[in-house]
Amino acid sequence: REISFVDVEPEDLIITNMLGERDSRTIECLRINGCRMDGKIFSAIVDELCTLDLPSLHTVDVSKNQLGGPAAGSALAKLLSHASSIRFLSLGWNYLTLADLKDIGLNAPCSVTSLDLRSNPLHVPKNSKRSSSTKTSRRSSSASLLDGEDSDIFASTEWVYALIDSMPNLTHVQLAQANIGDKALVVLMDAITRTSACVEYVGLEWLGLGSRLAALRQILDNTALVHLPETADKPALHLNLAANNLGDAGVDVLTSSRARIGSLTLACNFITERGTSMLAKWLPLSGIVSLDLSDNYFGDQGIISLLAIYPASKSGV
Repeated sequence: REISFVDVEPEDLIITNMLGERDSRTIECLRINGCRMDGKIFSAIVDELCTLDLPSLHTVDVSKNQLGGPAAGSALAKLLSHASSIRFLSLGWNYLTLADLKDIGLNAPCSVTSLDLRSNPLHVPKNSKRSSSTKTSRRSSSASLLDGEDSDIFASTEWVYALIDSMPNLTHVQLAQANIGDKALVVLMDAITRTSACVEYVGLEWLGLGSRLAALRQILDNTALVHLPETADKPALHLNLAANNLGDAGVDVLTSSRARIGSLTLACNFITERGTSMLAKWLPLSGIVSLDLSDNYFGDQGIISLLAIYPASKSGV
């Protein structure tokens, strides 16, 4: 039920050879990992896939390749249109930008529920010296969101909302370690949380948000604008902010924001007792039902201040 290529030379990526005698209608998963596949090769593979009947295909994992450029995005749009049953789309560790994916937004709505864009150069502002999300140049938390940032492709943002709107069933988005400028991140997060009413999880780990607090504040404030479904009495969104070097300054931004989220991960963020004191005052009013604070810098007093706000049997901390 699976077609899988791992560490295969690009010229050997021939779908029909791997399919063999099997009926294509039974194939549920396509994996092409670590094969140095670029956009041109991927386009040829998609052309081959589109000659097959693939009603059961629900997972496409093409992570850890060399996908990038408009050709790769057009091929993805074509595949999603042909195999409308695809729900899990893994594109991590490639060379994709958000602009490469614009063509997906031109399609009829697809069935994707999980989108993995980890460690891609989603949008690097011109004149930026950042080479990766883990080497973010420090910025003042009070700096204007757009100071020094070239908006180029983001001069108009409708296409970003169209891209996310083409995935109306989207519930999980992974953006960890992506290289993305402040404006692009704010726009993308607003599109994800506002356009996709059923989104449950967004992973923003390792984005250096501790030195991008103005962007973090806007992302958090924008969650207050989300229109909840009539069946939901509380926000379901889990926001993973682990490993962002937020420190107590980041906690201050969080607790003074209008954030409307259901659960939160703040692991590995150098939070001290000062941060837990702010959290202890904020949590009862926040609507948060689950909070992960593992691997931070507060001691027993921080733990006591947090546990004191809830009976032990009800605590989600």
